[in-house]
Amino acid sequence: MLLNRRIPLLFFVREIRREALLVFLFANVVVLVKFSLGLWTLTIPIAIPTLLGTCISLLLAFRTNQSYDRWWEARIAWGAIVNDSRSFIRQLIMYLPDGPDRHDLVRSFVNRHCAWCYVLGDALRGHIIPDHLTNFLSPAATKRIMESDNKPNALLLAHGESIRRLYAEGQLTDYQMVQLSDTLTKFTDSMGRCERIKNTVFPRTYTFHMQVFIYLFAAVLPFCFDADMYYLDVPLVTLIGSAFILIEKSAIQLQDPFEGRPTDTPVTTIANTIEINLKTMASYEAIPKKADALTYYSL
Repeated sequence: MLLNRRIPLLFFVREIRREALLVFLFANVVVLVKFSLGLWTLTIPIAIPTLLGTCISLLLAFRTNQSYDRWWEARIAWGAIVNDSRSFIRQLIMYLPDGPDRHDLVRSFVNRHCAWCYVLGDALRGHIIPDHLTNFLSPAATKRIMESDNKPNALLLAHGESIRRLYAEGQLTDYQMVQLSDTLTKFTDSMGRCERIKNTVFPRTYTFHMQVFIYLFAAVLPFCFDADMYYLDVPLVTLIGSAFILIEKSAIQLQDPFEGRPTDTPVTTIANTIEINLKTMASYEAIPKKADALTYYSL
């Protein structure tokens, strides 16, 4: 996720360098042809690109808004995971009766849940880091989870099985069982929302049509300048075209918030925050440090 820090200009340039170069070269070709052949009368009324640019602006505003909604929904889902994680461990601390194994039981849930947060983020980004399991679970439990097709769901199932055993042993009442089960359902709902965003592709045709309109606008624009402004043709066309391309690229990045890019939802940083919170609640001796953000974003 981009932070409230100075974003280097290179970040934006790197995103649009190929498209901006194409616009720059095309504008140069048009200006050179008009200048060398004296075709300065080959001019298109400025009203045409003005109308086209207005239409593109409206479409870009709609596209950016829809992309931001997807990104914001992902952030809301992970915000819910943070709150529900704290509630889950607090419920266990409140509900479990005093006994010699109470401390170890709470910590077993904390370790498993920390693993779930990290593994869910890894799964959404399309890769699994075994260390995020071995750091919290036993080798046997890690092997069992790694054999599962949906590893985050397998960890939630392990939560449920542990709660069922506690209920069967009489350590949880009916009401407490229902409350913990409801919290697990909330985790499943948040996980499902993230998986839906990840697996639902933004319509490719919409992106294609938008790019066609932008390049058409950039192709028409060089023909709209008068002869006495030929020295401004190339820089103005390049800057205006690049501005539209940059907005469209920003929308493309926001629409997929789990791809390991600077604009992503910072799932690893959030998982680290959850780990710190839960281990503090469970009175761990060694509390991990807060993850350092990168120069202008966190992942």
